[in-house]
This record gives sequence, structure tokens and C-alpha cells, in this order.
Amino acid sequence: MTTFHPHYPLFPPPPGLQDSPTSVQQQSTLPTISSILQSGDNNSQPLARQYAHPLPRRTSYRSTVLDLEDGLERSSENMLRRKTPNGVLASAYDGTSVEELDKPRASKHIILPVTAAMSLASLPFRMADPSNGFGTAQQRQQEQLRADWSASLYFGMGSGRGLDGWQAIGQAVPQIDSMLNQMTPLQPYTHYGAPFCIAGAPSLHSFGPPPTVSNDQGPYGPYWHDGTYIPYRPAALRDSRFIPHPQHQHAHLHPYSHSLHDQQAHAGSHWRSFPNPNHPTNNHPQLQHHTYNSQLLQPPPHSYSLPPPRLPHNALPDPHGRPPYATPVHSQHPQDRIPATAYLPAASATRSVSAALVDFTTHPENTQNRDRMFAWAHRVYVELLEYLKCTRKPSSSSRTSQGYQAPRPHIYPRPPRQVSSASLSALDELPASSTVEHQLQDHLPSHRHSSSLHAYVSGNGHDSNGAPLQSPQPPHGTGSLLQGLVQPPRPLRRMSGTSVATTNQSLRSEQPLPVIAATALNLITKHCEDSNWKWIDGILLGGCLAYALGHYQTAQQWYKHILLLDRDHVEAVSNLAATFFALHQRRDAEEHWRRAVKLRPSFFEAVEHLIGLLCGDNRGRDAVQIIDEVEHSLKLPRKRGSTTNADVLSERSNSVAKSPSISEVSDRPFFEQEGDQEPLPRLDDFPGSDQPGFGSSGYAIPGSDNGRMLSLVHAKGNMLYALGDNAGAAKAFESAVLIAVGQEYQSLDVLITRILSVVGYAPTDRSPGGRRVVPSSDPVLLYPEHAQKTAQLCFPSQGALPGLQYVLNVGPARKAAISTTSNSLLSLAKIFQDGMATNSPKASVFQTVYGVRDILALYYLSLSLQPSPSTANNVGILLASVQQSAPSRTLQALGIPVTNHPDIPGLVPGSGISLALHYYYFGLSLDHNHAHLFTNLGSLLKDIGHLDWAINMYEKAVACDGNFDIALANLANAMKDKGRIQDAIIYYKRAVQASPEFAEAVCGLANALNSVCDWKGRGGIAADHGARDRWHVNDSGMLLDAREPGASSSGWIKRVVDLVEKQLADGEDWGRGIMDDQFVNGIRQPLLLEEGTPDDIGAKTASLMTALANVRCQKWEGARLVRLVERATRRITWQWYHDRRYNKQRPPGSYRRPQLPAALTVPAAPTVLPFHTFTCPMSAKQIRLISQRNGLRISCSTLKAPWLPRNVYRPPPPPAPYLNVGYVSSDFNNHPLAHLMQSVFGLHDKNRVKAFCYATTASDGSIHRQQIEREAPVFYDASSWSAEALVNRIVNDQIHILVNLNGYTRGARNEVFAARPAPIQMSFMGFAGTLGAEWCDYLLADDTAVPTDTLREWRRNVDLEDAVIDENSGGTADDWIYGENIIFCRNTFFCCDHRQSAPDSQGPQLNWDKEQHRRWAMRKEIFPHLPDDAIILGNFNQLYKIEPTTFRTWLRILQRLPNAILWLLRFPDLGESKLKETAMKWGGAEVASRVIFTDIAQKHQHIARARVLDLFLDTPECNAHTTAADVLWSGTPLLTLPRYKYKMCSRMAASILKGALPNNEIGMRAAQDLVARDDEDYEEKAVRLGKDCIYRGHKAEGRLSELRRILYEERWTSALFDTKRWVRDLEEAYGIAWKKWERAEGGDIWLQPQRRF
Repeated sequence: MTTFHPHYPLFPPPPGLQDSPTSVQQQSTLPTISSILQSGDNNSQPLARQYAHPLPRRTSYRSTVLDLEDGLERSSENMLRRKTPNGVLASAYDGTSVEELDKPRASKHIILPVTAAMSLASLPFRMADPSNGFGTAQQRQQEQLRADWSASLYFGMGSGRGLDGWQAIGQAVPQIDSMLNQMTPLQPYTHYGAPFCIAGAPSLHSFGPPPTVSNDQGPYGPYWHDGTYIPYRPAALRDSRFIPHPQHQHAHLHPYSHSLHDQQAHAGSHWRSFPNPNHPTNNHPQLQHHTYNSQLLQPPPHSYSLPPPRLPHNALPDPHGRPPYATPVHSQHPQDRIPATAYLPAASATRSVSAALVDFTTHPENTQNRDRMFAWAHRVYVELLEYLKCTRKPSSSSRTSQGYQAPRPHIYPRPPRQVSSASLSALDELPASSTVEHQLQDHLPSHRHSSSLHAYVSGNGHDSNGAPLQSPQPPHGTGSLLQGLVQPPRPLRRMSGTSVATTNQSLRSEQPLPVIAATALNLITKHCEDSNWKWIDGILLGGCLAYALGHYQTAQQWYKHILLLDRDHVEAVSNLAATFFALHQRRDAEEHWRRAVKLRPSFFEAVEHLIGLLCGDNRGRDAVQIIDEVEHSLKLPRKRGSTTNADVLSERSNSVAKSPSISEVSDRPFFEQEGDQEPLPRLDDFPGSDQPGFGSSGYAIPGSDNGRMLSLVHAKGNMLYALGDNAGAAKAFESAVLIAVGQEYQSLDVLITRILSVVGYAPTDRSPGGRRVVPSSDPVLLYPEHAQKTAQLCFPSQGALPGLQYVLNVGPARKAAISTTSNSLLSLAKIFQDGMATNSPKASVFQTVYGVRDILALYYLSLSLQPSPSTANNVGILLASVQQSAPSRTLQALGIPVTNHPDIPGLVPGSGISLALHYYYFGLSLDHNHAHLFTNLGSLLKDIGHLDWAINMYEKAVACDGNFDIALANLANAMKDKGRIQDAIIYYKRAVQASPEFAEAVCGLANALNSVCDWKGRGGIAADHGARDRWHVNDSGMLLDAREPGASSSGWIKRVVDLVEKQLADGEDWGRGIMDDQFVNGIRQPLLLEEGTPDDIGAKTASLMTALANVRCQKWEGARLVRLVERATRRITWQWYHDRRYNKQRPPGSYRRPQLPAALTVPAAPTVLPFHTFTCPMSAKQIRLISQRNGLRISCSTLKAPWLPRNVYRPPPPPAPYLNVGYVSSDFNNHPLAHLMQSVFGLHDKNRVKAFCYATTASDGSIHRQQIEREAPVFYDASSWSAEALVNRIVNDQIHILVNLNGYTRGARNEVFAARPAPIQMSFMGFAGTLGAEWCDYLLADDTAVPTDTLREWRRNVDLEDAVIDENSGGTADDWIYGENIIFCRNTFFCCDHRQSAPDSQGPQLNWDKEQHRRWAMRKEIFPHLPDDAIILGNFNQLYKIEPTTFRTWLRILQRLPNAILWLLRFPDLGESKLKETAMKWGGAEVASRVIFTDIAQKHQHIARARVLDLFLDTPECNAHTTAADVLWSGTPLLTLPRYKYKMCSRMAASILKGALPNNEIGMRAAQDLVARDDEDYEEKAVRLGKDCIYRGHKAEGRLSELRRILYEERWTSALFDTKRWVRDLEEAYGIAWKKWERAEGGDIWLQPQRRF
């Protein structure tokens, strides 16, 4: 029984193993792995801390799957690890351009984004046009989504939508967690502060698409310390998780008729009913059905009379066509209606409005009451905004008798600041309105909460849109959270915080709030008239009231009048912009918001709304420019030779200046560039300089605004990332982080050093035992609970961030700032991690500066500020790649307990992989249904050999999100590896259904279907008149001839080929424009080392510079630069060899390795891998480019590896006397390659070659492995070695020639070859095709396998000049395939060791007659009921090598040979039923009955029973290779067709067959009988040989029998099975290649004499 960590699950039990029902529960409330494995059930209970599912992105693979609940289109996160038949690759390709930096690429693991936000191109900012009637229903829906968007809500909640916005889209869009977006079940909430332009701290940290992004939108942040999403809301409204739920529910309460207490202020309070259902006014019949005449709400005409000379009367008609003022709503429950007299300044609720307002009239005896009236009107405005917010409809537009009307805006003007304390004292005599306490604290701009959330009651009325008013409805799923909750009386506080009055439910007016607001506007108008329209604060508030009541033109006139009095009044300018925006005059709104920002850069409301408007118009770069200007304007200048002391700056008065009527001169911004022309201003000259913490952020803002500046800079980073400026985004995120950590940390390097010093050891530190710690640059590995203490160790005061100490710690302001800091750290680390990834398009210059050690430090700090499943996910990805680590501090000695972690089977405790598992499980303990974590955990488990557990994890990911295409594709890959092909096909189809353009799923499905010969819907490729794919298969499974007129490509095979063609075309622009001067200078190094006259060297240099100039900014630039670096490396190595040989001394830096441009990213590999091209109908150019693309990916990632030394590797000394030849392979086990080559390494002539074997996989104990280990002169088990260790071993072994026995197959270590540890590198036996890589110098072949007309024309391949002119990349010729030099063997290049190791190779050999008896006996044993005259045709290949054209030919052969059967293998099982079904359709029941399947056999049985066949029918698309040698050793004739000149895999059987025949006329005639010219000739030869074969007893007569006897008797003398001959030829080739290298000669090698045919 596996034991588990007490806090989070550690390692999964094997499938089917059940945990104890009580043990884990007793340990912790967090889930065990068993509960995790079972938690994907859709019926599971929601967690107390509900985290959202990962949000899909639409920037990679688009999905057209619709969500059944809300009808919205969903897409999938598309980052996928690659487990393929060729091995695990660290990348995938999603069908889009690798070079498009704003498109995230597929990768080995899913690195989660920081937030989910809409792309800048699709922010729905535009409001509906009221003149067009909204057009069609679809257009109306789109316009509703656009119209409902608001910049203030965007900065407040990230989504730009209010409650009705959520209702408009149905259920909440799933969000990514933590930094990402953690969502509680949706609440009726508001954003942080009321939605109008008063000072506040809306969240900017998720503005813009961050790394990586989503085009979906929803609320973003802020978050609690545990990472839970908490939407912005009023101060008294808190998360339902902290609300005591009563035993009963008050179903009669309206869901918006109450608000929630502050958790800290009212913890443990009992909630009382509010409003009081027993209050007599709540049941008043007149109040229930009262209607108001709209004229009653209009003030007298003179109320809006401005001085005629001052303001023109050219107001526009109201665009919404609505009554001047809105009447209150109907309540669903009469008892819920709130008496509106609570908003009257009367001494008693029974007084009438007119009587109560006498106190605020302008009568001479009441002139002292203007300030009291102003304070009251200010409150009314604030409550009116809350009312408007609560009464917004579920739909973003409303229908009236006139049709659709545009919605009310989310942006509301900023009122003037609150009145003085003296005026407030007079309000003590007044009954308090139902307003939020802090509305009287406007001097605290970052604390503008509003907690009143009432549903005001009236009779039948209309809203300000002119539409019938309805009771506000909560979003889906939130009503039950508020039912039964009550609201106690709330105190109204002064600015000092002392209580002014208490809201009493019995003191409420009978009038609706809009009526009160209209009356307040009327009173303000009278006072403005009395001041001769000079009272600016009154005019400003009056404009706000007019705007809120829907009279935008009137508000506009009032604001314009203020600007006549004071043209630089910032609040009026900004509010005027809001009116323009409400009137759909976007250009005017932008102009005025820009002016407000220019007047006062610290006026954050104008900045935020301006940015929102620009982004809504898809002008992200303009938005970034605005933020840049604000930063530049507010950046505090620094005197030379001095630094700013944040502590001194913060010791300033906290007094609050009274708002002036005329803007102060101090509002003028200061620009740093002015410092060179004028004396530096004093800090007192800046606005707000008397506030605490002023300048502590490095900007001229109070410390309380540091969070807002931090959020603004973070938003800039997100936008820059979305715009593709990765370096700029990183700089912005770094600036945001430095604001939070304080000016003590002047750079990111200082912060990282600090983090590492507290979690690791500094060079001067000593261990707890007193010993000196050896300095290390390796990563510091921490368990998750230790990483969570990073902030406490870095910063005093329990981890409080120094730069945020002045941000108010009341409400979510501080939490939002901390969350934004955590997000900035995470974004920064994510960008650096992308830069390290071999498949990331976001690689940048940072990849050369920050490594895993630094990135982990940033993640640790981010995790300690805000625990997040996604941060844990990203840390797990990093740790999985860590092989060496630096010692970490003993955190227990620092007071941090260390939890005992049980050992994980097969893993070293505390290792990178072990800790990666801990972080994945830690993330799952935070979110039990995190699909990305389950997926990455499954991938890691698969990597360490636990395939069953990996499948279990993938299944849980799919259970969490049934449309998660990455998890579905990974699960399909794992099922395929498990041999469950049918299940794999099901999951591939689901992945394709979820994301039709998901390249990995499309190609995976095609390969899976092809592996079982399920060809329905395959279609075909009609190019080249069907030469590549003659017979196509339609959706009904029937054949179509590609040579028929009008034939066209179709089906899923066309999708695959088209996808690859697009990927290859996109790859042509990879690295375009990346060449820099540093690269040019470095690439000249080989020329400077050459011997020759200065003129010769100068001429070569000039020629190279000209060639580089021609390459710059052209297609293929990236590929050419990589090849130049690799060619230069080879040339420098050669020069070093000659300098040593002739004792020429040079400075150590002379052999410096040229460097790639730092900004060159690593290209992604095409989805179709080189191995897949064997059976995919592609052109020569496509196949070549696929191999080249894979080679470039390996080269680029290796050349950027941090372990690669600065100099090239030291070359070996000259052979003395033998060559050191290294063989690198993962197949020195029970594998076909070992079967074929097991004797080679011991057969080398020790005077010519010494073999070094480097096995990259552990021993399986097979006899093949044992023989190689025993006979090889030097054998290394390098299965646990890193690439660096293996390369260093090869260099130290002084290898002259290094042989790649894998190529592009499973387990290959091609990065070793890309590092160029040996002067000569070649490849053979492992991969039947070109590698297309500069790190492969030679291929071993013969002219049958590689025709000479498939070679690239330029063959020298020696120096830089060759690489420039060889047209390897981007040339005009399309039909060549091989750029490597070829060693043409004199016989077949294929090695076969059967003469030494075959089962019947030992002991006496049977003569031909006895062999016929043995063969007949075995035939009767296997087919006892088969007629004696039957002809046995067969093929023992895997079924994936069969394609429609070949199978059709086989069925035609069966039709023409009635006594023949076709013997195939169940390889795999599912293929039998598919081929049987196809045979019935194409050949009929009788022919189908003669297709016989048997199981596959062990190797020795496989070779032995091959002799039963009369004729082996080869697969022309991809020949039999090892199987061909097995068949020929048994003596059975093999009929083959080398269908393509450019595919070695389709020509190898012909080469092998020729090697098995005698090198004379008899062999030549046999080859003519068995090697076909085309498909028709293949069919004719098979039929002719079959008809000619006649059995007489156990003996066969005819040409087949003659061919069998030739093959059987020649196997002891033929070249194919003569391994010693093959080794001698190979040694000869080695010697020739080395001599050519020493002489710097290029070209192919031909071993002489060549065979006759």
C-alpha cells in the first residue's frame, strides 16, 4: 500500500488499487490521490475554494464546439507534449506560422498563462447604434455584447461587463486560476468601487492578453492570498464562503435587497431581515401599484438655464429617445420594497418631499445650508449609481414600444470631492441615507467602495432607457447564495472615521430615488443660479446627476460651462469625455481623455478609460504609448550621485487639501527631459506630495496609489506581450515587480539574488555544520510548502511587500496589489521559461540571461504571495528538466518545519522529477479538477515509465474537461502506446471534434486509422496525376482512380498533407531579419584562421559578406544562419586539428564557437515527423523539408544549450594507428538493429578501427545486449547520462568518427551529434532516409537505395563558401532529397548478421531436398486443411505499411490466382476486421475468404515459418527491411517494387534482395523477375510466378522453385549475410572519409568495384 503525504497526494497507486476508506481522511482534509482519481466525476461536490477550469485559448487551434448551456463557442488550450513512434519530442506544431510571435505554440508541457483576457482585436467596446434598429438577431446579439462593455468595469473586473453582462452570456466562462482567474460561484457583485470616474484602484493586472492568452473574457482578479478569485465589490459585500448560512431560507427576499457584511468587521454577527417585511409601508397598496407621471420628474424649465452668453443652446436630441428621468422598478415581492424617503434630508420619514427640502432651498435664511445640500446631493448621486447598477437588465439592451434601445453606460462621471468637515458636522442632524460609509472619505481615492445594493420600489415605471423596468435578476447560480441573508444597520462615518448616524429602516422616504435625484438636481441648479454660475463644484455635481439620469447633452453643457471658467479643470474634462462616449462620439471622448491625462497624468480614471477606448478600437500600441507617457511624466527625477530614500519621502503630512474650484498649477506634469533645461523641482511641487509614501514607487504619486501604478504597468506588460513584444513585456513586468518590492531592489537581478540568498547559500555562507558550501549555479529545489515561505524570508514584517506598505489594507486594495505582483512575477518567469523552451515562439533575449535557477526563484516568490495551481504547474514543468541542483538551506533551522516525504518508487527523493510530481500534486490539492495539471502529471508519469498511471491521469483530465483536446490527444497517444488502438482512435476523434484544426490530433488520428487500415474517408492525393497515390477511398470505403479526368485530392489524408504544406511554407520565414552585427563578426572567424595572403583572405571575406547581405531579410534566413554556424564550427575544428598536428600555437580564444543571434527562436517541428513520411504520399521536397526542419530544431536548441562550451570541442589526435569510431544507439537490446548488427563491433580489425559503443538505454538482459557488451572493445551504459555528459565522454575518448544508429527513431539522442563532438559524423541502419541536418556528414547507402539523380547538385560540403552557394535551403530545384554526402557501398549497404545468429545457422546444414521436406512439414503444421496445390502468398509487415493501392493489387492477384491465399499478420489485431471488410467490398466474398490472418510469432519462429511462403509480396510504399532479410534467409523469394526514387524506405527491399542474390548473370535474371517497374508490372510478375508454380507432392516446380533454390543455396556466400565482408567495406569507407577530411576534400565516396546490377 502506497503511503501519502499528509497534505497532498504524492504518487498514484496502480489502477484498481483502493485506498483505505479512513486513513487518508484522518490525515488531512485535503484530497488523497484516490480522491483525485475519482474527483473528475461531474457529480462531485464543489469545493469550499472553487477554482475554475483552465480557460481555453483561441490563439492556436480553433474549436467550433458549442457549449450546450450558453451557446458560446469553446476552444482548447493547445500545448502538447509529443510521444510518437519516433520517441518523445519536446514540441508539436499547431498548423500556424512558427514565426508569428503572438501565437503560442504547442510544447511538451502546458505552461499556463497568467490570465485569460480577450485579444486586443476583439474587445467588445463599441456601443450599439440606436439608429439602425440593431439589424438581425445575430447582429443584435453581437451589438449587445459590445454595448455592454465598459472601460471602468474592464479595469475593475477585467471583463468590462457588469452583472447583466454575465447574464447575457449565460453561465460563467471557465477561467484559468490564480494569477489566472480563480472564480467562486458567480456572485451579484460590483467592481472595486462604484462604476464612475472617481478616484479608486481598479485592477489593471489582467488588462490585455498576457502570456499566454485567451480570446474569451470574464472577471479577472483580484485574489486572496490563497489564490481564490474575489471579484471587485462594495466594501460591505463579501464572498459567500465567509457568510454564515441560516438554517432556513427567506424565499421572499429579493436577491438584491441586501448586501453582505465585511468579514472582519462583522464576524460572527447574526443577520436580521432587511428590509422589514412587517413595516407598514411595505404593504401599502398605493405604493405597490403607484405610477409616476414622467413630467413630475422634470425640474422646472429654468433649472437648466445656463447663462445664455456663456453656453450655446445647440444640444442634441437624446440618442436613446427616453424620458428625462427614470422611475423606480417593480419588485417581485411587495414586502421587499424600500421606502424611498430614506434618501430625503428630512427629520421624519412622514414629511413630504417638498416640505423636507425647504432646509436646502436658496432662501436668504437658508444660504448657510449650501454645503449641507451639496453633501446630501453627493450622497444621492452615489446611491443613484448603485440603483442604476442594480436595475440593469439581464440583457444588455431593452425593448420599448419604439424598438430596441441602447443600454445605460457603465462609465459615470466623477463628482467633486466631498465637503469639508465643518459642513459634515451639520449633517449630524440629518437622518443618514442608505449610502456607503466611505463615500464621505473621498480624500482616500483608492478606497471608493459602495456597498449599498438595494432594489428600489415603485409602481409601473420606466428606466432611463425608456424601457419598462424590471426587478434585477442575479446571475445564474447566485440567487441561492443570497437568499436568507439580511443586512443590519450600517453606520455612516465622517472622514475621520467616527460614526455620524445609523441607517434606520423606519426613516425611509416614500419617494423613489430618481425623483430624489431630480429634486437634488433642481436644488443644485438654484444654487448655481444664485452663484451666477460660478460655483464649479455645484456645476460639476449637477452634471453628474444629469448624466446619471440620462440627460447626456445637459451634462455636456454643464461640463462645458466649467471649462469656460477653468479650461484646465481635469475632472470636468474627463467627465465631458464620458458624455461624448455615452453619445457615441468616440473621437471626441478620446480627445478629451487625452487632454485630461496630459493635464494630470496621475488622474488614473482618465488614463484607464482612455486605454479601454483605445483597446476597444484595436489600438493596443496607442494604449501602450499612453501608459509610457504617464510613466515618463510621473517618474521622479534622480539627481546625479544621490538616490531617493523612500522612507524620507514617506514622512510627509497626511493632511488632505480641500478641492479647489480652479485647477492648481501643481497639476502640471513634470517631464524628465526637462530636467536638463530647468532646475529639478522640489517634491513639494508635485500634486499629492503631502500624502504618505509619496514617491516611494519612484513615481510622483502617493504611496496609496502604488497599487494603481503597479497595475497600470502590469497592464502594459500584458498588452506588449499580446502585441508580440516579448522583451518589452518582460521589462514592464519587471518594473511592476520593482514597484511592489520597493526601491531597495534596484533591479530584477538584485531581487533574484536576494531570493536565492534566503532559500539557498551565498558564496560566503556555511552549512549548519560549519562547512563551507561549494558555490553552485544549479537550481535550488524546494518543496511546495517551503517555497510558500519565500516572501517571509525575503521581506520583514511577515513577508509584507515594502512598496505596498502605504496601500490601504482595508478591502481588496492591498490584496489586489499583492495579486498583481504575484502575476507580474509569474508573467516574467513565464516569458523566461518560454525563452528556454525548444518549441516556444516567445523565446527572446532573456533566454541567454536567465536560466532555470533564476526562473525558479521568481516562481517561488510568486507562489508565496499567492498560491496557485498554475504556478505549481509551471514549476513542475521546470523541475522535471532539472538533473542537478544546488543545496538549499535547511528551512527547519529557520523555523520552517520540514514534512517527511515518502520515497517515490524509482525516483531519488528531492530530485527534480520527484519534486515536479510534488508540485503537480500540490496544485491538485488546490484544485481537484485542474485539467492541465492532470495532463502534465500524466505526461511526467509516462516519461518515467508508468504508462497505466499516465492513462489514469489523462482520463481524469478528460473527466474535468471533456473537450480538452490536449488531454484527449495525449490520452490517445498513451492508448496507442498501450496497444489499445481502438480506444486511441476514439480519443483522437474526440480531440479532432473538439478542435478540428488541432494538427497533433488530426495527424494522430490519420496515423491510427492507417495503422489498422481503416481507410473510409481517407481520400487521396491526386497531384502528379496520381503517381504518389493512385487509388483513393471515399467515405463509403470504395475506390476512386486518381488518373480519371477531374480527379482531385480529398479526405483526411489531404488534410494531413495540406497541414504539412502550410507548416513548411510558414517555416520559410523563420528567422527572417534576425541577422545582427555580432553574428556577422563571429561567422568570419574561420576565415581569419586560414592560411593565405591577406588579399586572398580579404577576397574570401568580401565574398562571404556579400553572400550574407543577399541572405539578410530573405526567406530561409534562419535556416541558412544555423547551417553557417554549424559549418563554421566544423571548419574551426579542422583548423585546430591542423594547428596541433603541425605545432602551431594560437591564443585560446582563436577557436571560439560562433553564436547564433540571441533572438533566434527554436523552430517547431512539423506535425508529420520524418518517420511518418514513409507511408504518407508526399513529394520529394516535402519529405526533405520535414527532415531539414527537424534537424534545424535539434541544431538550434543544442547550439543554445547553456552547457555548450564557448570554444569548439578539442579535436582528437591523428589515428595511431587505428580510428576511434563511436556508435551511439538506444537499440543495443532485443531490437531489430541489434539482431542485424550484434557481431559488427567485435569483428572490427583492431589495427584499423576501435569500436566504442554508447548505449543510451538500460540493459534488458537479452542475449543480444550481452553479446554486444562482451565483444565491443569499449562499451558504456549511458542510459542515465545527460547530453552534456555523453558529449564530454565522446570528446575525452578522442572519437574520430561518430555513428548515429538511430536517426529520427524512438530514443534518438541527436542533440549529441548537433553538439559536434567528433570531426566526422555519419548515420546508417537506424533511419531509412535523409536526416537533412548539418550534423550528419555521411549516409551509408548503395545506388539502388539512393539513386544518384536524387542527390543535391552541390556535393563538396566543406567550408563556408559551400554552405552559402549549395542552395540547400530555398533553392530552385525541388526533386533532390539528399544533401549529405553518400558512401556508396560496393554491394548492399544493409547489414545482416543471420549467418552468425540465425536459429538454423548453427550445426549441419540441410541440402535442397531435405529443405523441401522440412518446408512441406511446416506448411502442413500451420495450414493443415490447405489444399496441396494452393499457392501461399504473404506479407509479414506491420499493417500500417499497407495502403489502398497495394491492397487493391493484392486482391486483383488473388482474383487471377484462384488457388492462392494471402497470409497476413494481426499486427495489430484490429486491422484484421478492417481489411476483411475492405476485401469484401473490393473483391467479393470469395476473394475475401482467401485472406488469412495469424498471430505474430517470436523472432526465431518468425524466421522459420517464413519458408512456408511461396512468394513474399512486399509493400511498395514502405518496404520490408529487417523482415525482408528474414524472409530471404529462409529462401523464400520476395517480390518488391521500388515505387519512389526519392524514398529510401521504398527501395531498401530491392537493395537487400540484390545483396542476397549472386553477383552474376543468374542473380541479375533473378532480380529482373523479382523487382517490378510499376504497380502493373508488380501484379503481372506475381500472377506469372504464381501460375507457373505447380506442386507435385512436397516439391514445387516452376520459376518460383528455381528462385527459392538460388536464395537458399547462396545465403552462405551472398554479400547480404557476409557480416565480415560488410565490416571490411565499412572500415575501408571510414579510412577514405578520414583522409578526405584531413585534406579538406568533400564529395561522395564510392567503394570499388561496384556490383554488376
